[in-house]
Amino acid sequence: MQHRLQQVKRLFIRMTLREKLLSLLFILVMLSIWTSSLLKRSSDWNSNRKQAQSDLKIQQQWLDRSDQFAAGLNRALERVDPEKTYAFTQLSGRIDTILRQVSLSQSADIDPVRTREGEVFNDHNVRIRLSRISIAQLIQLNKLLSQETPYINVQSVRITKNRRNPEELDARFEINSFDLKNQ
Repeated sequence: MQHRLQQVKRLFIRMTLREKLLSLLFILVMLSIWTSSLLKRSSDWNSNRKQAQSDLKIQQQWLDRSDQFAAGLNRALERVDPEKTYAFTQLSGRIDTILRQVSLSQSADIDPVRTREGEVFNDHNVRIRLSRISIAQLIQLNKLLSQETPYINVQSVRITKNRRNPEELDARFEINSFDLKNQ
């Protein structure tokens, strides 16, 4: 190590003033790049550490309130009759039955049911497009769907007038349902 330092010192002494300045400039640039990289990594590490502390604090708050959440879940489950909840195939059938009651099955286009599975229940969503329906049919359909609450819920409704016949409507329903998993 001592020998190498002496070689570098001899090499530096033999350099011209211009070479010395360029060498020092090169070393300073490399040190600044290295320092900047070190500071960036240090800053990233520190922000990740703070984010992890925040996440752990939030998770601890959730864990501290887990008894409240469990009690709330049990109260909610007591109000729900598992026999009245709809699996994804039952949801399609029930929607079809409701549409037939309002005489809309011919003008309805029902998308496949999308299911998101959870620990306690499965969440089902279906999209229905209705073409050329009357306001009375729309009101009647909405009334029948609202009778199914909380087992079937209308998430959103988008209504537009039919371009060919302004007295008729086109409607798009987003319907949500759930079924409880066996406890």
